[in-house]
Formats: sequence, C-alpha cells, structure tokens
Amino acid sequence: MPASQVFAMLSILLTVVAAMMFGVGFFPDETYKGPVPERGYLMNKRNQLIRNSPLYRILNKVLMVFAYWSEKMPISKVRNGLSVRLARAGHLGGFTGDEFMAFCVVSMLFFFFLCFFFMQSVTGEARLPLCFVAGMFGAYFPIMYLDEQVMQRLTQINRDLPYMLDVLALSVGAGLDFNSSLERIVTKDSTQSPLVEEMRYVLQEVKMGTTRREALLGLKDRVPSDYITGLVSSVVQAEQMGTPLTNILRIQAGAIRLKRSQRAEKLAGEAPVKMIMPLLFIVGAVMLTLFGAIIIKAVRGELF
Repeated sequence: MPASQVFAMLSILLTVVAAMMFGVGFFPDETYKGPVPERGYLMNKRNQLIRNSPLYRILNKVLMVFAYWSEKMPISKVRNGLSVRLARAGHLGGFTGDEFMAFCVVSMLFFFFLCFFFMQSVTGEARLPLCFVAGMFGAYFPIMYLDEQVMQRLTQINRDLPYMLDVLALSVGAGLDFNSSLERIVTKDSTQSPLVEEMRYVLQEVKMGTTRREALLGLKDRVPSDYITGLVSSVVQAEQMGTPLTNILRIQAGAIRLKRSQRAEKLAGEAPVKMIMPLLFIVGAVMLTLFGAIIIKAVRGELF
C-alpha cells in the first residue's frame, strides 16, 4: 500500500477518534470540587484570564474536553503532584491537575503535527520518529515551564518578605491586630506581588472559617521556603504563648535579611570556581581558532 494512502487512512482514523472524544466530552462539568478557598481563588483567576484573553477562552474549552478523559484515568499520584506544583506556581493559568495534563497533551499534539508538516514540506518525507521525539518534547515542555515559574515565584517571595514584615511590624505596633494589618497591606498593594497573592489567599481562608494557625500552616505547605517556614513557626508559637508579635516580626525581618546576605556572599565565593569550566571551553575554542589550520596540516604531514 502506498505511503500516501497509509497517511490518509491514519488521518481519517485520528479524525474519527477525535470527533468521538469531543462528542462525549463536549459538555464537561466545569465545577471544581476542591477545597472552598482554593476553589474561589482558582475560579477568580480563571475568569480574569477568560475576560482578558480570547485565545485562553478557546483553549479553556478545548482543555475541558481532554480533562474530562484525564479524570477517568487512575493516576491520582501524578494528579496530586501537579496540583501541588500548580499551587506553588500561583495556580498557573487557573488550571487544575487534570487540566494541566490536558494542556500537556495539547502541547504534545501541537509539536508533533508542527514537526510533521515542517518535515513534509521541507524534505518531502514525514520522518515519524523525529515527529514522535518532537511530540515527547512538547509534552514535557509545559512541565519545564511550570518548574521555572515555581522557582521564579519563590525567589520573588523571598525578596519581598522582609519589607512586608517591616510594614506588618509597624502596623501591629500601632495597635492593629495581625489580620487587620495583613488585610490593610493586601488591599493597598498594587504590585501584584506573589507574596501579596499568598497573603490574600491566607485572608480568604480565615474569612471562610479557617483558623489563622491552619491558614499559616497551609501557606508553609504552598511555599517551600525556609524563610516562610521560620516565619510561620514563630508566629504560631507566639500565638500559643501570648508573645507580642511586633518583636517577632522585626526579628524575623532582620534574620531573613541576614540569611540573604550570607547566601549572596556564599554565591559570590563560589562564582570563581564555577567559572573555571566555561573559561576552559573558551580558551580551547580560541586555541582551535588560532592554531586549528596548523594542527590539521601537521596531522596530514603537510606542515613542512
């Protein structure tokens, strides 16, 4: 059978399967069945993206179809792991774990068919093994981007935390309680900082009936930072012992600044050692550029 007929039959088969999948899952349930504070935060973020981006609106409908089938798969461990990483990334895209897996599938198909049509137009051959490799990269690419967003968000939170603690210490010292001071900072902030988003989430949990201790422990679980862990432990301990929070917040702000300075000095000390290997490659490239022709002639015996 000619290759063109094989590709035509494969295209028809994929079209029929896609039509059946979309037909079954075209009207999926968009209600999120997670915890109440997280549900409200996630839905608000998703609604904002839908209002601001028509492309996201279309993508969201497509992902709902694939997420419908993802929910049927017994992969709760993968689903929960993605949910934790999405929470640490600030609920990236307003996606649940199943929707993010659906996004990985869509990305895989996009890269596969992009490579397929590119190779078909350039070389005249499909090169299916190369297309499958491109599809595998497309499936893993969203996960790479998610991990990068987690690291960037964690860095930003660690950078902004001492300044927020200074403002909290001033507000608490002026007579406000911790929750009122935190709400005042969140309300007046216009920077859309990840730390402010996390504190807004903490306040939402408190308003839903969660105790402040449980809300702060949830913050420690969402943000894998030693600074946040130390702050939460100090605030919870001060709440249990009745210690004034003003001194605790000031001490924590100073300790975080000291740790950041020590870490910066450590990285500065490690920089010369880490630069040795790139410098060796640079020197090697320069030597090959200068003496490459001489070396080739010497190997061939044409130097003299």
